[in-house]
Amino acid sequence: MAVPDTSRSISPLNSESGSRPAAVKALTWFHRWIGVVLCLMFATWFATGAMMVFVAFPALPAADRAAHSEVIRSATIRIDPNRAADLLHSPDDLRLVSLAGTPAYVGLQGDRDVAISARTGDRLGPVAPAVAGAIASAFAGVRAAHISGPFDYDQWVVHQQFDPLRPFFRVRLADSQETDLYVSSRTGEVVQRTRGLERVANWAGSVIHWIYIVPIRRSFALWDWTVWTLGLVGLSTVLAGVWLGVSRSNKQLRGRRPSISPFRGLLRWHHILGLTAGVFVACWITSGWLSMDHGRLFSDGSATNQELSAYAGPAAGSGPLRAADLQRLTSATTITFQRVGGEAVAGAVGPHGPRVLVAEPSGPAISDRVPVRLLEAALHAAWPARRLKELVAISPDEPYAKAEGLTSDARLAAFAGDPSLRVYVDGVSGKILVVMDPSREAYAWVYYMLHTYNFPGLSSRPVLRIVILLVPLTLGFAFSVTGVLVGIRRLRMTTAARAQAEQGG
Repeated sequence: MAVPDTSRSISPLNSESGSRPAAVKALTWFHRWIGVVLCLMFATWFATGAMMVFVAFPALPAADRAAHSEVIRSATIRIDPNRAADLLHSPDDLRLVSLAGTPAYVGLQGDRDVAISARTGDRLGPVAPAVAGAIASAFAGVRAAHISGPFDYDQWVVHQQFDPLRPFFRVRLADSQETDLYVSSRTGEVVQRTRGLERVANWAGSVIHWIYIVPIRRSFALWDWTVWTLGLVGLSTVLAGVWLGVSRSNKQLRGRRPSISPFRGLLRWHHILGLTAGVFVACWITSGWLSMDHGRLFSDGSATNQELSAYAGPAAGSGPLRAADLQRLTSATTITFQRVGGEAVAGAVGPHGPRVLVAEPSGPAISDRVPVRLLEAALHAAWPARRLKELVAISPDEPYAKAEGLTSDARLAAFAGDPSLRVYVDGVSGKILVVMDPSREAYAWVYYMLHTYNFPGLSSRPVLRIVILLVPLTLGFAFSVTGVLVGIRRLRMTTAARAQAEQGG
């Protein structure tokens, strides 16, 4: 098949350049030359976005971590949670884990996690490489083949959520999937898992799509500014192209020989694909740009300090939890501590499901979730001007739950007379997860749902959602490729014209 001649496809742009207003000329220049670079980036985004539909960024699901981590030997605990919080200076961030057979309290000191023995209160030193290998091997039930580290960063633990746990050991398991487990040298916890195929696929997916290159991503401020700026410039270029494309079509359709496009060759394809896929491209670039909002334009879903303080309530009036009380939480791999409505709550997860211990006035009580009456009292204290309508479990397939990454342990609090406010709380730890006000709800639509197509009705139908999503991704990719080719053609013509002018001079 012959390659279309594009030498005349630019002529309509040039023929009117003298009569167009300066603003339109500037807009055309901006779209033409900035688009040469950005169309290549757009093509990459669409291609890598399609890969991400099938292979997500590696992660260790909370359920797997709870099921396979080392069980806490609760009978050997001697230090009370309150005493541990005092020793760690972190009353609002405390958990209990097992570190190579020793029950250990973990809390933040500065910006790093510190572990102390739940038997003696002594600070526990860094995990040795051999111990990290044994922890990973026990976690997976597979022999450790190789141990590297400790190190602070690599491609799969670059997110800021891992900052308190650095440095890490990377343990390669002797399995057929080339599995790597990441063990924190501070706490002995297994916090990340990657497999060989995931790592390869993500270099053609999430790593490039998110610009997750370690030198950039390790600095959240730099990465945030870089992606936010590229997204904004890209969105501006797309909007300029949509306006120019529609204007060209309108003018051509009003001419003596009506046609959808005045161009030929590749530029015609670019124009028509832009008219076809332009709205999707603009929406997708907008939603991707808004993934970097982080509270700039929309609510970040956090409760205020005043609401958090009221929700926690005063120091536990029913008395603190004692070390002996924690011995009732058998088979737990992690225990978190929270104050809810003035009462101490210990939420435990493990291979046999969650268990919750509450220091009630009549004595510590154990159940599988935080008692409803306690959550209701805490929510009323945090939002006293509103009456709680219902507190219900949610499905992980609920669109807003997907948008916020919530699990089936989450509970939704709705308030009577004020449908604009909804609060999600963790049914095991009692922690407030998200405050879903109108701004946050709008963000879930314009960012998450518009970018992933996890709309109501599609979020529970993954196969249908993927098929529908791949169609506009393919159109967007084709549109971007034509933009790249048109840009290359333009650059060649410009270079040739300059060379000819120099020879003539």
